Amino acid sequence: MPGIKKYIIVFQIIAFLLNSDFAKAQVQNSPKEDFILSAQGHAGYIIEHRNNMGNLIKGHIYGVELNYIFKTNGCKTWHQVYKYPELGLCYLHIYLSNPTQLGNLEAFYPYTNIRLNKIKHKTALNLRLATGICYVTKPFDRITNHQNEAIGSHLNAFVNLRLSTSTMLTKAWRLDAGAGLSHASNGAYETPNLGLNMVTVNLGLGYVFGNQACTYIVDSVKLPVQKWQTSVLGVAGIKELEDPGGKKYVAFSLQGNVLRGLNYKNSLGGGLEVFYNSSTKQRWAADSIYTSKPSDIIQAGAKICYAYNFHKLSFPVEFGVYFYKKQPVNGIFFHRIGFRYMLTKHLIANFTLLTHFAKADYFEWGLGYRF
Repeated sequence: MPGIKKYIIVFQIIAFLLNSDFAKAQVQNSPKEDFILSAQGHAGYIIEHRNNMGNLIKGHIYGVELNYIFKTNGCKTWHQVYKYPELGLCYLHIYLSNPTQLGNLEAFYPYTNIRLNKIKHKTALNLRLATGICYVTKPFDRITNHQNEAIGSHLNAFVNLRLSTSTMLTKAWRLDAGAGLSHASNGAYETPNLGLNMVTVNLGLGYVFGNQACTYIVDSVKLPVQKWQTSVLGVAGIKELEDPGGKKYVAFSLQGNVLRGLNYKNSLGGGLEVFYNSSTKQRWAADSIYTSKPSDIIQAGAKICYAYNFHKLSFPVEFGVYFYKKQPVNGIFFHRIGFRYMLTKHLIANFTLLTHFAKADYFEWGLGYRF
């Protein structure tokens, strides 16, 4: 299979280094914080989420990743509450089995492994939440690569969700295995932008440096739960329409959200939004309809909101419906995923992706205030 020999050589080199005197010296001189080096191989496929994606999918995809993982040590309350989560940095290389039209994908991203089962179990069941950047070597080009309708730029955002297990084979070595979904796109900043949705399974080895016999303590501590969370956010994004290389348009949204904290990890609620998308004028003009009325451009919607809260970081998932919209493109439903971070007790940083089902519309950057 293409690329497999290359990955086997990489694994052999890593295994040699971890078994060498170099690895032993690192353990003896390791910092107070424990860390893990992990190498894993991937195999999977690209999801054909649009009919015109079929010509780009030539076979299964293969990859290799290297991880530097920080182990939380319980010095903060949230470490114990979240069962000692792992914080990591990952470099991922994926061979997309279409060297002419897609090339390779190189991703770099931070992530967290959130433990889902009890600490006393020898095998940890983890949920990886990750977002970062990736580089696609063969994006769309009008002349040399006009059939690539998936990716319109070299640089793209990258999101990974993975369910994985980690089993300690010895005091130092562990076996990592899992399955996950990855998404790469530029949020319509440069079209075409159908995006790459990839499903892969992974298997590899990790080596624990530092305190290999760490004893985990889980007290009965609980983080305080804010029953009602009311916030206002203003976000903006930049997008192109379907014609590649065309004009870029600015979109804005003002959001009001009210969520109830079910516990310290989960919140559920709803909200209202007002949208202004400057590309709407161009869409009207394409149908020989010309307007300058703000009421023809503005859209409004209501939504159901869920958020998974991880210390100061939250991962929102929102499902909405437009109750005021004169432009019929993209239907009446909208969706949002991403993350928000509490910069202070009240100030929120927002990075999310607005979508209409599986079609990405644009990335949203902004700030908010929680009351």
